[in-house]
Amino acid sequence: MTGFALRRNMVFEWSGTRFRIDRVQTEGDVLVERIEDGHFSVVKRDQLLVEYGLGRISASSPATAGSVATRILSRPLEDLPIATRQAFVRRRHYVQAIADAGKPVFTKAYIEPLIRAAAQQIGDENPPGATTVYRWYSRLQATGDTRALIPRIDLRGPRTLRQDELILSLMSNAMVDAFRASPLATGRNIYTRLIAGIDRENRGRLPAQQIKPPSLSTVYRMLARVDASELVALREGKTVADKRFRLVRTGVKTEHILERVEMDHTPLDLFLIDEKTWLPLGRPTLTVAIDHFSRMLLGFHLSFGAPSMAAVVGALRHAILPKNPAKEAMPGVKTEHKWICYGQPDLLVVDNGMEFHSTDLESIAYDLRMGVENCPKHQPRFKGVVERYLKHVNYDFAHQLPGTSFARLHLRGDYDPQKHALLTFEEFNHVFEKWVVDVYAQTLHRGIGTTPWAKWVEGMKRREPELPSDLRTLQRRIGRISERALRQDGVLLKGIRYNGDVLAPILRAYGAGVRVRVLYDPEDLGEIQVWGPDDVEPVAVQALNQSYALGLTVWQNEMIRQFLREQGATAEDRASLERARYEIASAIDQLMNSRKQIARRRGAKLRGITSSRPEGQEAALTKKLDAVALPKPKPKAVSKARKEEHMPSLLPTFQLPHKDRGKS
Repeated sequence: MTGFALRRNMVFEWSGTRFRIDRVQTEGDVLVERIEDGHFSVVKRDQLLVEYGLGRISASSPATAGSVATRILSRPLEDLPIATRQAFVRRRHYVQAIADAGKPVFTKAYIEPLIRAAAQQIGDENPPGATTVYRWYSRLQATGDTRALIPRIDLRGPRTLRQDELILSLMSNAMVDAFRASPLATGRNIYTRLIAGIDRENRGRLPAQQIKPPSLSTVYRMLARVDASELVALREGKTVADKRFRLVRTGVKTEHILERVEMDHTPLDLFLIDEKTWLPLGRPTLTVAIDHFSRMLLGFHLSFGAPSMAAVVGALRHAILPKNPAKEAMPGVKTEHKWICYGQPDLLVVDNGMEFHSTDLESIAYDLRMGVENCPKHQPRFKGVVERYLKHVNYDFAHQLPGTSFARLHLRGDYDPQKHALLTFEEFNHVFEKWVVDVYAQTLHRGIGTTPWAKWVEGMKRREPELPSDLRTLQRRIGRISERALRQDGVLLKGIRYNGDVLAPILRAYGAGVRVRVLYDPEDLGEIQVWGPDDVEPVAVQALNQSYALGLTVWQNEMIRQFLREQGATAEDRASLERARYEIASAIDQLMNSRKQIARRRGAKLRGITSSRPEGQEAALTKKLDAVALPKPKPKAVSKARKEEHMPSLLPTFQLPHKDRGKS
């Protein structure tokens, strides 16, 4: 190996640039030449030695860039085959014998006696020729590394296949066709398709231009040279291949709490039951926000609806606000620790769901001075913390509770999750909070080397979580965003009229028909926030019909409006609205008592059961209906058999048009 020394004509690399030592002065100055442009400069001897100690200088020589250096093998000698090691020892013996005899003169008369003497020492009956020894000696002198004498058996033979380009192209097509037909395609299947492709090609050729098909053994040799990643891509798809053969690097590093918060949804592998009918409602959807630095769960939202902007708003609101203990729905189960997480995140990392690309989330992020980062499509590793946490919730928590559906259907065996379901929504809310703060937060996390609880406490010593100035400010910033026209009768949103004296200044300043910005809570349409064109702060405007709108969810309101449209009633008729609410409540009761699980799940969604309102809004709805002096329609008599066999006749009217389904 060529060493580094401060001598004349020494070539070395310094921070990626090649230099040559032109002269070394006795007082310690070194004149170096930059080989790239011939620029000379004077460098202190001590400085070069310091740079060498820091790993910024490495020795090189003109031969480094040549073909000789590329043949030096750097693998440990013990990893080489025995035959290769023996050949290396043999070469080194002959070269050393030539060097020990003094400065050599490479003539046959001088070299051959030395070779014969060296061969007798090791008992070599077939010694190398003078020209061969000269090549070995020259290679050692050019590199200064004895490893240059290791025979490169791995470089022998052709580097490319000997088959014609057309054969290789047909082989590639045969592989694609075979694996497209079956991921378990074998070499025999590929060979059959290759022969068929060659036959088709030969039909259009002259007899003298016929392509000779390769043998089956040749096809297997060709398959052996295909990259493993390409075979996996053919068998299982490019996405699987990229995931399997990617390099796992260190993930994103964070230094403070709330610096990076990841959010995602998952269906919970658990059936919950209705607290009145004791019938299973279905599997709820869990939305979580987790702090990347501490791995603490900041907040969550649970409902029977699909992933939506309402779930995002609910989870984000729960994450930011200080936590109140959940209602102790299960006697004897008491939470030992407080849920100490709160504060506005700096960056929210989400996937590419439609709810995460909405203008509502952009507006919330702007108001909270929060960044939003969408991960690449089909790349869950970019938010691996929340992905791993959701799996942890299902496997280590939900799968241990009665009524679990497990992750795969075949894992159930004879276990029926609907028959074993015991927890109501409110009970689960209580148990889940205890698991979060008393079990998960107090368990050692291998990714951070301590418990999430201790990591959060450590983070609070360096950064105090920040909250909006007051709760009203938070309500003004988190919700669904819309734009409406302000008229003399107020603002119309979702068929509900909002008006009040607070809108008079906007109306006087801009006139009727001005467009205003509206923010509303998807889980409570009783009040909205309204901004005028130039307003800095919004004004709170209540619905004119508070008995109808207060506590009403967007989904419930949509169902009522759909029912009224089909019945031909107007959305401005208060009596019709209240009557519709009563009929909806009656229908919900029938849904909750239905024998079909999908109907009970839909009933739970209509009731507005969420983690923030585990009891739903049915109780409040009933009280309001009792307070309103309206004639309640008498339900038609329906036989018991019909009740069990069919859904109530009112229910088909609740079906939204296809274009409106899935909206929150």
